[in-house]
Amino acid sequence: MSPAAANRTEAIGIVGAGQLARMMAESASALGLRAVVLAERPDDSATAVAAEVVPGVPSVAADLTALAARAAVVTFDHEQVDLDLVAAVAAAGTVVRPGVDTLRMATDKAEMRRRVQAAGLPGPAFEVLAGGGVLAAVEGFAGRHGWPVVLKAARGGYDGKGVWPVAGPEEAARVVEEADAAGTPLLVEEQVAIDAELAVVVARRPGGQAVTWTPVETAQVGGVCREVLVPGRLDPAVVADAAALGAAVAEVAGATGVLAVELFWSAGRLLVNEVAARPHNSGHWTIEGAVTSQFENHLRAVLDLPLGSTAVAAPAVATVNVFGGPDGADPVDRLAGALAVDGAHVHLYGKEPRPGRKLGHVTVCGEDPDDVRHRAWTAARALGTVVPAGIDLDEEGP
Repeated sequence: MSPAAANRTEAIGIVGAGQLARMMAESASALGLRAVVLAERPDDSATAVAAEVVPGVPSVAADLTALAARAAVVTFDHEQVDLDLVAAVAAAGTVVRPGVDTLRMATDKAEMRRRVQAAGLPGPAFEVLAGGGVLAAVEGFAGRHGWPVVLKAARGGYDGKGVWPVAGPEEAARVVEEADAAGTPLLVEEQVAIDAELAVVVARRPGGQAVTWTPVETAQVGGVCREVLVPGRLDPAVVADAAALGAAVAEVAGATGVLAVELFWSAGRLLVNEVAARPHNSGHWTIEGAVTSQFENHLRAVLDLPLGSTAVAAPAVATVNVFGGPDGADPVDRLAGALAVDGAHVHLYGKEPRPGRKLGHVTVCGEDPDDVRHRAWTAARALGTVVPAGIDLDEEGP
């Protein structure tokens, strides 16, 4: 076997070079594997740690092909991909995991809602808005389910983008008009009362093995995750039901690799909110807080290798995301303050700092849920993160 062919057999191609690809690359290195990333910019997060960087964008067939030529399997850092191009790469002989069918469910909210509903799994009431009379359809839906409702872009939304809660017909008309001008297909959902938000991360391999990490409680502000708490504050019976629901969604998706399932706890019901066919922000805690991280198990899964234990490594774990502060300072310059916090595991993504940009995360493991949360926020604030409205910390907290 030639050196080039040998490199290909041990290489994992990653579409995208953001922080998820960076952490996949770090896990790949620990396993003696090579991560090859498709990077749109030379300073993308993963370019500093990947074994090889292929410049390019996933919407260009030649760029995807160049990545595939260097890898035994291709996987994804994000879902902003052209499914037809991905299908063509797979048809040409490249192993692509997750496959196009799973990606379609993760990239198209209308498709996801249809498939979840067809499987008899719980979710908010919805209607896909297609053809003419979109505004009339929204008003008809609201007449049945009540205002406010939530309008969503069927494709292309992430981190709260492409989601529009609307209180009445005038707001709905503005969103519909803007979406029509942009050629954005929409669906409408009932706005449910959210008592808590959870996430379940599942890993599945082609050989049939599947593992699930314990469901976690998340706090979303402006559609962006700010903290993850393990075990969270919900009844253990609800957590067990959430784990089963997450595994069922992964089965419906036909997932290979990691699939993250975001859930609402609403008026005594668990409801499927969204899915992501890749490692997920809600699973970053697993790097220190579980026996096997989501990143390592994702790599194992897409290579069809035995999956590792997902057991929690400590009675309590808290992860807080690090965001750029209003002064635009680099959190690396404030690293000493965060590392002075006992037990703080700091992960910075090497991204150009700017106010409000997600730049890293901090995880703390320990015995007491309140204590680990307090320490994680103390370290995140030391790095410049401002506690957002909507996150309640005890007066004696950081």
